Amino acid sequence: MSNKDSFNQHNQNYVLDDAFQKERKAHEDHNSNNFEFLYKSDIPHGDALDEHKLTVGVDIGSGTGWFANYLVEQRSYKKVYAIEPSEAAIEIAKKIYPDNKKVKYINGFAEEQISKLKLTKPTFFSTMCVLAHLEDEDVINILSAINKVAPEGSMLACSEPWGRFYHRQCWNIRPPEWWVENLVNWEYEFYNDYVLTDPPGRSKGFIAIKL
Repeated sequence: MSNKDSFNQHNQNYVLDDAFQKERKAHEDHNSNNFEFLYKSDIPHGDALDEHKLTVGVDIGSGTGWFANYLVEQRSYKKVYAIEPSEAAIEIAKKIYPDNKKVKYINGFAEEQISKLKLTKPTFFSTMCVLAHLEDEDVINILSAINKVAPEGSMLACSEPWGRFYHRQCWNIRPPEWWVENLVNWEYEFYNDYVLTDPPGRSKGFIAIKL
């Protein structure tokens, strides 16, 4: 689906009357059991954060800010840029985390906003099933922007599906070769623990480090 269509579908979640209550409950669930959410087999973020001690983050498609604020509150990040196209989602984030000045919310599309960042230290870039909802052109533009601003040693952690070319509902599945070709000079590790079986030949989760 196009960037605009994806945004319209995404934004609907944050303009409902009970959106604030639902999002706050989701954040509480993510915080439970010592943040086990980040260690699910399709989410590489927890292990990646344990292994790579960075202090600057860029949360792409940050929603209502759970992961961005987690980086500051639990991982002692000094600055996190939370990029989110839904203004309604950002307003909810600010209500849930009213005092966190180390998170900078940026309202806009990632491919436009990432290229404006001035990063001088290795940075942790995160997506959680965001890119799977976008068409190739939009994802390529996002990856190009990341490559442009990311200092050497930066990491990209993606809870995104990968495998042979499939399209299932709103998910775009891209093979490892596609990612390598469109984000060059990064070293990849594709996770095989989480296997999608409908249809077969797909997994979810990978990381990449800028060389």
